Amino acid sequence: MQKNVDVHLVRKAKKGNSQAFIELCTAYQDILYNSAYKILWNDEDVADCMQETEIRAWTKITKLKNEEAFNSWIFQIMTNSAKDILKRKTADAESEERYIADKVERHNTFDVEQELNGLEEIYRIPLILYYYAGFSIKEISEQLKISVNTVKTRLARGKMKLKILLEESNDG
Repeated sequence: MQKNVDVHLVRKAKKGNSQAFIELCTAYQDILYNSAYKILWNDEDVADCMQETEIRAWTKITKLKNEEAFNSWIFQIMTNSAKDILKRKTADAESEERYIADKVERHNTFDVEQELNGLEEIYRIPLILYYYAGFSIKEISEQLKISVNTVKTRLARGKMKLKILLEESNDG
């Protein structure tokens, strides 16, 4: 979607135009859904995440200061919604790692996406935002409220951990 069209729709939505907001959500629906799925790996959780994202975005759109940053802003909301869902989900489990390990064992097939799911959240989310959603390191830094160097470190460590997981799955 063109930046000037986005800005125009964002301004209308900020004034309470629900149709403009719906157009924005529709324009970003696929990329948000795919990115949320890479974090949550469950259609029901992703549906909840998408719903929470749209509700939060609608209730807070008047607080968006830079209309041109709508893309980053809505991704930040989606990421936070996904994190909240993960926290709720893992609160019942012994740990997020055990939940992920069980899920991977059930599928009994190994590929990059499943191994990515085995990574800790602090590595998985930057990798997804960088490689799947196409955000720059600076944008990820702003969204996650961490330094650029921390993003770079987490990307490097996440790639290393992912490589190890893939090698282990191919050997076993």
